[in-house]
Amino acid sequence: MKERIEETIKTQEEIIMSMINKFNEEFYKHKTNVLEELEYVKNQQDVLKISYTVNENKLLDKIEKIVTKKVHDKIDGRENEILMKLWIDEFKEIIANFEKLKKMLPKEFKLKLNEISDTIEMFKSKMHIE
Repeated sequence: MKERIEETIKTQEEIIMSMINKFNEEFYKHKTNVLEELEYVKNQQDVLKISYTVNENKLLDKIEKIVTKKVHDKIDGRENEILMKLWIDEFKEIIANFEKLKKMLPKEFKLKLNEISDTIEMFKSKMHIE
C-alpha cells in the first residue's frame, strides 16, 4: 500500500510539474508576443512623432511664406508712407518723453540724443533706398 501511495504521489507530482512547465511555456510565448507588439507600437509611435515634426515644420514654413507674401503685398509701393508713419510715431514718442529728457543727467541725455539721431539716420537711409 505504501508503494501505491508513493506511486500516486509521484504521478501527481509529474502531472503538476508538467502543468507548471506547460504554463511557463505558454506564459513565455505570451510574454514574447506582448513584448514584440509593444516594440512594434513604440516604433509606430516614433514614426508618427517624426512625421508630425516634419509636417509641422513644413506647415510653419508654408505659413511663414504666406504671411510674408501677404505683408509684402500690403506694403508694396507704400514703403515710404509706412516708414514715414513709423518715423512720425518715433517723434511723437520723443516729444512725449521730452520732460524726461530734460531731467536726465548730461551723459544720459547725450546717449539718448545719439539714440534719437541713429533712429533718424536709419529712417533717412531707408527713405533713400526705397
